[in-house]
Amino acid sequence: MTTSEVPELGHTYHPGTILQLYRWPPPAMPEDLVWCDYKDGAPPMTQIADRYTRSIEERISVPSTPPDLSIILENRLVSSMGRIPHVWSARVQGSAPTTRPGEAQYPPLLVVKLYDPTFYDDDEAEYADPFALRDLTVSREVAAYQCLEPLQGTGLPKFYGHFITPIATQQNRTIGAILLEYVEGTDLRLLVPGEEANAVCSLHKDAVVEAALRLFFEIYALGVHQTDMQPRNVILRSQKGESGKAYCSTPECPLRLKADCKDLRMVMVDFEMANFIDPDPSLSQAAAMRKSIDGLKGAYLTQWLENGMV
Repeated sequence: MTTSEVPELGHTYHPGTILQLYRWPPPAMPEDLVWCDYKDGAPPMTQIADRYTRSIEERISVPSTPPDLSIILENRLVSSMGRIPHVWSARVQGSAPTTRPGEAQYPPLLVVKLYDPTFYDDDEAEYADPFALRDLTVSREVAAYQCLEPLQGTGLPKFYGHFITPIATQQNRTIGAILLEYVEGTDLRLLVPGEEANAVCSLHKDAVVEAALRLFFEIYALGVHQTDMQPRNVILRSQKGESGKAYCSTPECPLRLKADCKDLRMVMVDFEMANFIDPDPSLSQAAAMRKSIDGLKGAYLTQWLENGMV
């Protein structure tokens, strides 16, 4: 393979790229749930050409029927995991097709997460098999959204399924994709950059941490442990308050004009690292929820918005 044949990320996915999506079962979860090490004797894929070749070798033959839908990539979004998923806002091309019975109609604007092991970091590919990592992250994410269906559309984005899409300009190699609701809002990492966290007033900090932990335990109660509980994975839905209205009396508070402490509608995203546990219905009881939140709240108040918790 010559250098000119090796694809580049920016030439593969960019605004205006059209992807034909076929609904497809997610990959099976790999045996190694921690490191995704290479199998004995397997050479590390430390060069993009190695990963590209394997991606072609493992391509899936898509059905001869029309795709379930076509999307156009719009804007690349900030992703909390830079190795496998590439996250974009995307427009449904033309009119959204009629879905199967029982499935929601696709909205015109979606979020698509593209899982392409070809663009895994070269240096990290020395230690972890990017294809096994893809299988791990995709299978966990899909399973989490399925477990958390009662929270979709409120505490989680709506989940529209797992798909594959062929890349026609690269020998029709196929990659995985999941479709999610586009949440109008901003994640807390952008609302409160780490260097500004100390300026958040006590009123806002208490309200934000309280709301985030409540959502965390609502998710936990349904059998999913969000192990990547970070501000970047918590979105505050856009609020409809009066323009210019102050929600606290602290002039330097970065949330003073952005967050109504009485109406914090949080959304959790990114479940690639989630663990699965037995559901805990007791957390539906106010006393049990209160005890669980209070058990973590002190540490979160002092470290979480500063991105100081692992």
